[in-house]
Amino acid sequence: MMKSIDRIIIALLLISFTAGCVKEDHFGFSDGADILSLELSHQNGTPFIDRQNDSLYVEVANGTDLSKLIVKGLELSPFAKATIAVGDTLDFSDSSELRVDITAESGMVSNWSLNVFEIGSKPQISNSDFNVWHNRGTYLDLGVDDESSAWGTSNPGAVFGGITPNVQQLEVASGDYAVKLTTRFTWVGSLVGKPIASGSVFTGDFQEGNISFDNPQAAVKFGIPFTATPASFSVDYQYTPGEKNMDASQNALPYADTGDMYILLERREDEQVKRVATAWFRIEEGTSSMKNITVNFTYGQLPAGSPEYMLPGEDETYADEGEVPTHIVAVFSSSANGNDYEGAENSVLIIDNLVLNY
Repeated sequence: MMKSIDRIIIALLLISFTAGCVKEDHFGFSDGADILSLELSHQNGTPFIDRQNDSLYVEVANGTDLSKLIVKGLELSPFAKATIAVGDTLDFSDSSELRVDITAESGMVSNWSLNVFEIGSKPQISNSDFNVWHNRGTYLDLGVDDESSAWGTSNPGAVFGGITPNVQQLEVASGDYAVKLTTRFTWVGSLVGKPIASGSVFTGDFQEGNISFDNPQAAVKFGIPFTATPASFSVDYQYTPGEKNMDASQNALPYADTGDMYILLERREDEQVKRVATAWFRIEEGTSSMKNITVNFTYGQLPAGSPEYMLPGEDETYADEGEVPTHIVAVFSSSANGNDYEGAENSVLIIDNLVLNY
């Protein structure tokens, strides 16, 4: 599985390799004193960050001991410092709010409000109806903004490569939107044996500031915090494979393109990734209209004979019985083998109304 994710990352980045490494330059001392991201133990989803009011809101699982929330991750404005750090234990037992000072390089101090609240017993991935989008100047992307969105897309790579974004908003009814994923041919990529850029949506983040063709893992972060144990997922989808399926050398293939929809529950401890559960549907037939499908989670080891693409990678293992997830990885792609630069131009996957069933 990790090899598959690596190839997906490379596919997302191949059309952006001409952008090189993005570096931050500044003159004088920075006044930046923001929290850019925060991860606490027992957290579900990405936090909502309100920069205008220096406030951050985190959801945690029901029944969590609010006196012992450990800071698992913290990202600040460049050169800023905080009164909390990774590894600290925060106590929200007396109040759902804590105040944290962020000191900019210039010495300016912002007093941030951290707010924690418990979610229901059946949490969903934020914006899983795909109705909330934000304007990034030249295109729309999922979520209220980049920092708070649970979803990453292949659009940044498409824009850097000079082709039309391959993840687009599709209005299915007044005020109701779906996601349209399109596999596109990239002329620049074809020069180096990588002609296909599949449209992809995933839980996580495309970190444009870390783009590096030599190290794609530095730019794409798969997965968001999640601690629940759903039984299945349901989603509305429509799939139309493109006319000519081809390999990375642009040779015609004797079979049609396929789409991919899968969700993995993982337990991440230090550098170890353990697979808790797998729910995977490879779309092998086109559909003439939207249809709904339910895909069950398999907890623990997959049955013998399961397709190789579903199995954990060499650096992963299965979780022990009873171990709960810490993260959820959801991926939707218009070309399942686009990670190997194989696919059909204009293959289209439309998805809407993703639901986790308990």
